[in-house]
Amino acid sequence: MLDVALVLTAACGWIGAAFLSWSPRVDERWGRWLGLVAALVGSLGAVRVLVSGVGSALEFPFWRGPARLELDALSGAFLLPLQLVAGLGVIYGKEYWPLNRPKGAGRSLRFQYGLLAAAMTCLFVARHGLLFLLAWESMALMAFLLIATDHEAPEVRRASWVYLVCTHTGTLLLTAMVILLARRSGGLAWLPLPAGGPSGLDAWILLLAILGFGFKAGLLPLHFWLPAAHASSPSHVSAMLSAVMLKTGIYGILRISGLLPAIPRGVGSALLALGALTAVYGVGNALMQRDYKRLLAYSSIENLGIIAMGVGLGLAGRANHDPWLVALGFGGAIFHVWNHAIFKSLLFFGAGSILHATGTRDMEALGGLAARMPRTALLMFPAVLAVSALPPFNAFLSEWFLYRGVFASLSRGYPWSAALALMALAFTGGLAAVAFAKFYGILFLGTPRGPAAGHAHDPSRTMLLPMAALACLCLGTGLAGGLLLPCLDRIVAAIAPGSPAMLAQGLGADLRLLAGAEALLLAGGFAAYLWWRRSTPAPGGDSRPPTWDCGYAMALPRAEYTGSSFSDAWAPVQPGLKTRMRRITAIFPRPAAFRSEFRDVVGDLVLGPRMERLAGRLLRFRGLQPGYLSIYILYVLLALLGAFLWMVLRGRLPG
Repeated sequence: MLDVALVLTAACGWIGAAFLSWSPRVDERWGRWLGLVAALVGSLGAVRVLVSGVGSALEFPFWRGPARLELDALSGAFLLPLQLVAGLGVIYGKEYWPLNRPKGAGRSLRFQYGLLAAAMTCLFVARHGLLFLLAWESMALMAFLLIATDHEAPEVRRASWVYLVCTHTGTLLLTAMVILLARRSGGLAWLPLPAGGPSGLDAWILLLAILGFGFKAGLLPLHFWLPAAHASSPSHVSAMLSAVMLKTGIYGILRISGLLPAIPRGVGSALLALGALTAVYGVGNALMQRDYKRLLAYSSIENLGIIAMGVGLGLAGRANHDPWLVALGFGGAIFHVWNHAIFKSLLFFGAGSILHATGTRDMEALGGLAARMPRTALLMFPAVLAVSALPPFNAFLSEWFLYRGVFASLSRGYPWSAALALMALAFTGGLAAVAFAKFYGILFLGTPRGPAAGHAHDPSRTMLLPMAALACLCLGTGLAGGLLLPCLDRIVAAIAPGSPAMLAQGLGADLRLLAGAEALLLAGGFAAYLWWRRSTPAPGGDSRPPTWDCGYAMALPRAEYTGSSFSDAWAPVQPGLKTRMRRITAIFPRPAAFRSEFRDVVGDLVLGPRMERLAGRLLRFRGLQPGYLSIYILYVLLALLGAFLWMVLRGRLPG
């Protein structure tokens, strides 16, 4: 009872922080401090249930029976990154998006931000179909308003409306899922379903859950709303969307699958294959971006694909009664949920610092920022290594879990999906390293390519402090991952009831060995750094003349590598990349120009035109809204007449 009370207190605190931030009569500090207190209280409730493994529940009267709120280890696994990222975002947003923005955008953003955190807090403890849908719709509406914060720009308005249409399409599927679940269980309460029911109905429930929640998680081909929405949002909002809101789709799949007594064979393998395709597609598109926030958005698609691969492994293990595969799949998925929340929030906070200092999202216009923003460059470096799954940072461990699960799956007779997942993990890891070498190198190294980079500077401590906390977590989680294994075992038991605790016993020794090797790696790197500092002469201390450089004085901005040229080698495998260059035919030609344009194959070239045609056809129904009250009353009367005739034909007319 205490743990769920802490979470409800946190939700009320976020609502109070939202209204305090909205009111112009109240000092802005009160809303900010209340939001931080709410984040701490919610984190305390999540940590308590993760450490103890004992959940708590609360029931109260509601429509058509009691409603239930429950906090278990699975809820705590998603509440913890929510409260962490939301609390750090409150600190970060103080300077990044101050209250003196034009047209009241500062207060409205903080109001919607607090309500978004409250809605997701309630979402993770709702165990009632109607309550879950109410929290889901509240989250969707607040996210729509936050994406549309800069609604004066046409591309921002378009991104917000595309998101709203997609999220409501997913909600329709989830509504059908809730109806089938209520029919299966006899009520709206979400309790474990008894065995022996119709297996076809269980399969439909799981299929609707994967489709409906897949829209939110951005799984291929339901991802097309995500890049524009994340790029258009304020950066600390993008961190919330990527680190937490996308994961509500993963949470929903895990929660619904945990209610089912059995998993149909083939569902896990299909989700494993879908996750593999999503990961490869996301990182391939990330590599071709020149907008660094869109690059991070496509990287989120890649990482959600990796998490979906873990969920697919776990479901395949449940279907085949393989507890080791269940532990590796679900444990690796949850561990990557945590790790992605940490490093992707840091990357979006860093992107916001760059945008705050330069005013542009175009990597081609920047460069040399390490000399002008050294603190930002230093704090973002751990996230760049983490997203590339390099040791000793956190994502290396969670992907190592999934590698172990894929190899276990291969040895247990699931060859086609496991082989695809193995190739996808290896290919995704390599492309992610290339994409973020481009991201970090083009932004921070070299010389400035335009005037925007020449005037950049580090932000204040208010924006650097959350980044420093996340950078420490990237390293600390990678070194101390073995301490989290008991918590992961409790979460796996909440997802698949009856699963034995196998991760701490099966992987504890391996993780201790990895931690020792990583500590030696860090010590060696630090020693090499100290040796380099001592061997490097002080400025003006070396009297030797410089090496003759054939008259080369300095690199010109026009001669610098660009992001497009860096990733040009991957252009043949990207059908969405188009290049335009006038052919030279004359002896003395005119100046020629080269232009490249990248478009998302699925979103922009396949689904986009079809959605535009569908929208054009639906606009014809605007003629039914002439604006006259008498016409609307006629519509009501016709609807009542139709209902009356239907009842007569059915023989249900009263009396």
